[in-house]
Amino acid sequence: MIVPAAHVAWTGPHRAGLRRHRDRALEDGPYGLPVEEILTSVHSVRAWRAFHGGVELITDELGAAYAAGQGLDALYDRVDTALDGLDTLDVDPLLYFAAGKSYAATLRAAPFAIVDTDLYLRRPLSGLARGGFVFAHWESTGNAVYPPVDEVPNQAGADLSRWIFDTPAANMAVSVFLDDVHRATYAEAAMAFMTGNAGPSETDPIVRQTFAEQRLAPAVARALGIDPRPVTGRFWVVEAESWDGPSYAALFHHTWNQKRWLRQFPELRPAYWRYLLEDLLWRFPDTYDLLLSIPALKECAELVRRTRSDLDAHGPTVIDKEGE
Repeated sequence: MIVPAAHVAWTGPHRAGLRRHRDRALEDGPYGLPVEEILTSVHSVRAWRAFHGGVELITDELGAAYAAGQGLDALYDRVDTALDGLDTLDVDPLLYFAAGKSYAATLRAAPFAIVDTDLYLRRPLSGLARGGFVFAHWESTGNAVYPPVDEVPNQAGADLSRWIFDTPAANMAVSVFLDDVHRATYAEAAMAFMTGNAGPSETDPIVRQTFAEQRLAPAVARALGIDPRPVTGRFWVVEAESWDGPSYAALFHHTWNQKRWLRQFPELRPAYWRYLLEDLLWRFPDTYDLLLSIPALKECAELVRRTRSDLDAHGPTVIDKEGE
């Protein structure tokens, strides 16, 4: 099924001083993406286009300048700087570091997907013709990340009584809005919750961001009678920081967990780059010249060349040829 998609890059958190999701080497420097996220971004665009259709970049002026400077703008059908409008709203970029995704959801009609730059598909998403709301996987609630609804800071007084909070949280590293009423209602609810809601709280700072996306989206769907369903039966148990259920490796790759390890053990980064490069160049060998042209990938240019040579000689060594 053809579903247009977007990568969303809001630089507001960076401009406000948030460095949590960036490479350590970039923490005191200009805005940029670490090597691993550039590699997954390229793969993400190419895979989505191969399986489901076009991809655009929704960003702001700084994000667009970075994409152009790296040559990444050539990946996209278009680059839209609509997120400059988010800076005019009372949305705290330090608390709501992913607010750009909710804002982007106000701008497009369903069917429409938002795919994180650190996730790429290995197979087409199934069952999209059924409609509803499709997302990556469920996550457990009733914990420090997803506390009970009445414990979530709501200092702006957003009306949450309309929504049905009877599901786990929906990880929205990929989120496919197939019903336009749900898309619009969720986006409005998320923006209303975030706007003016940044006062002091004893809850973990992550709580408000995760609520604005991953609790509200399925709760709005349930209230509207829309079917919320995950891409995979894999279930993230937040309390134990562990997975339950079948592997999703054949369906998609998501770098979120690896990012945490790479921040703690940066010496592992070249090995992970090799993994990502094999997966990308084995599936999309025509990205080779692009990778060598990206200034931010200069430090791994020799690895790009060596990986391509090894693939030509004997195929993959660190990924399964079938992507399992």
